[in-house]
Amino acid sequence: MVTMAKFNFYLREKKKDSETPILLFISFNGQRVKYPTGKTIHPKFWNEETQQARQVKDFPTAKIFNNNLKFIQDTAYKIFEDLTFRLERNPIPGEIKSELDKELKNIHPDTSTDSQNKPTFMGLFKRFINESEQGLRLTASGKRFDKRSIQKYNTVYDKLEKFGKKYHLTFETIDKNFYTKFVNFLNKERYSLNNVGKYIQVIKTFLTYATENGYNTNMFFQSKQFKAHKVPGFSIYLNEKEVNDLYELDLSGTPHLERVRDLFIVGCWTGLRFSDFTNIQPKNIEGDFLKITTFKTGEKVIIPIHRTVKEIMAKYKDRYPNSLPPAIANQKMNAYLKDISKQVDSLKNGVEVEGIKGGLKVNGIKQKWELVTTHTARRSFATNVYKSGFPAISLMKITGHKTEKAFLLYIKVTPEENAHKLLEHWNKSVLKVG
Repeated sequence: MVTMAKFNFYLREKKKDSETPILLFISFNGQRVKYPTGKTIHPKFWNEETQQARQVKDFPTAKIFNNNLKFIQDTAYKIFEDLTFRLERNPIPGEIKSELDKELKNIHPDTSTDSQNKPTFMGLFKRFINESEQGLRLTASGKRFDKRSIQKYNTVYDKLEKFGKKYHLTFETIDKNFYTKFVNFLNKERYSLNNVGKYIQVIKTFLTYATENGYNTNMFFQSKQFKAHKVPGFSIYLNEKEVNDLYELDLSGTPHLERVRDLFIVGCWTGLRFSDFTNIQPKNIEGDFLKITTFKTGEKVIIPIHRTVKEIMAKYKDRYPNSLPPAIANQKMNAYLKDISKQVDSLKNGVEVEGIKGGLKVNGIKQKWELVTTHTARRSFATNVYKSGFPAISLMKITGHKTEKAFLLYIKVTPEENAHKLLEHWNKSVLKVG
């Protein structure tokens, strides 16, 4: 007779005054499977009643930790159900353990360990990437990491591997000396300040993981000296006239560029990210509104369909299911956008470009068309609607920004435009008084 199983977590030594392993117990039909999760925790952070880590200030990664435990539990449940279905009986403990090993241990390579059989810094970093890729490590909201995050982790791994040829990388050597030398190493390769900050942030994330799993006790990465710098990057927006000039450009002789331009204009009048405005489905179109769950943040947004977007949809109505041009790769679209934009006279004005690269401040002049990318569409929408006087808080519901501070850093209003806006406000005030 097939019976249901119970899945519970227990500490190996619940009275221990240091970290102890967490075990998964699977109980069914008088039998019990005791399986090591590979996770450890100090008993003071463990809630025996909920069988989860306590979400307290001294355990800031508790939510992620609990998500990982849930994944292990869900995997065990699925294995038990699959085995029961295939065998038409309750599986024996050895069968369950074997399947758990296949699912959970195949990402823990036996190589890349030191003489005490503990993972090396780079060995654990590879495991960190593998767990992120296979779903054993989840985001704070309980979701799997997307391909871009995995690619970013691999890029940092490759850079650390190169850096490690001249610097001995261990958990103990991640100190002020490491930080200074690694940042200088990136600066010599002419990385921008924000790119350097992204590398440091990934390393901090990895070290949090290593600490949570009991492999690291060096807390220097949490100090103010181990800072992941982030400054507002240089970017442009297109004002409404420039967007209109781009829309009215005759591209009938180059249909592939016309489709790219039209799709970009959709971004300019919806405020959606590239990953969203290139993935609008018929089900997202409801009358005069677009209803989208954003890819990056999972936010549900409702956007009125602008008259220009309606014109574009009418143009492609019988050609594509969603009445919009088909998507192409982001990189390819950016290249085409420059081919298109340089044909627009109003985008041939000079723009002063500034930033920090290789640790040095850099300045230069570029024509505006050279700076147009797919992300320019979203910035253009946010800035133009904000300039029109639409309340920032209401606009944030459409762009998906969670704080006004983040939103105001995002929009691109020049000092001259702010001055004109203030003058216009004063003039209106005078008229009311008169």
